[in-house]
Amino acid sequence: MAFCTACGTQLPNNARFCPSCGAAAGDATAAARAADPAPGNAERPAGFAEPGRGGGAARWILPIVIVIAAVVIGLMLFRGKADQPAGGTPSESGQVAGQAGQSTEENAPSAGSSAGASSGTIMSAAALDGAFSRDPAAASATYPGPVRVSGVIASMVQPGPTPALSLEGRTRFNYMVVNFPAGYRERLAPLAKGQFIQLSCSRVRGLAGTTILDGCQLD
Repeated sequence: MAFCTACGTQLPNNARFCPSCGAAAGDATAAARAADPAPGNAERPAGFAEPGRGGGAARWILPIVIVIAAVVIGLMLFRGKADQPAGGTPSESGQVAGQAGQSTEENAPSAGSSAGASSGTIMSAAALDGAFSRDPAAASATYPGPVRVSGVIASMVQPGPTPALSLEGRTRFNYMVVNFPAGYRERLAPLAKGQFIQLSCSRVRGLAGTTILDGCQLD
């Protein structure tokens, strides 16, 4: 809206002269335009940002999140490999443990074997007790005596007229009775439980599930 700068009359749109006083309307139109700027040139409020401009920090948020996620996944995969047992899979480890844990009785020679049948061969107490545990009749025929036996003392001299002690048999909880001749008690006095000894015995027999060595002497 423009007014005549000479008389103040409101000027019609696009008027070149004031209809009241005849003054040129060009100066009034220019002043009106200067007082009312075009909408496209209006001053923008403070802090206003045109779409697509500014916001530089926001453009880096998504790449940073992607990098952090990749690092976390990599660490989880690395820790999973580091925690895997070095001895192979659990099934393989169980098979090895089962093989290593086989009892002495299973590894003992069969009753039909000739090992230990002669007096010159030293047989372990565990193997001999295992043979009598599996088949007492066959073991008695295979090991009639004399035999040489080695083992660990489970208990010391027992009371009675015949000196005796026990050896660990096919397991630590199965004992073999060892009988010595009368008057042999003094020879046994220096021995102790848990000591490893070797014996020469004249006879081997089984009685009520217990292996018994008779007529034994220390080697």
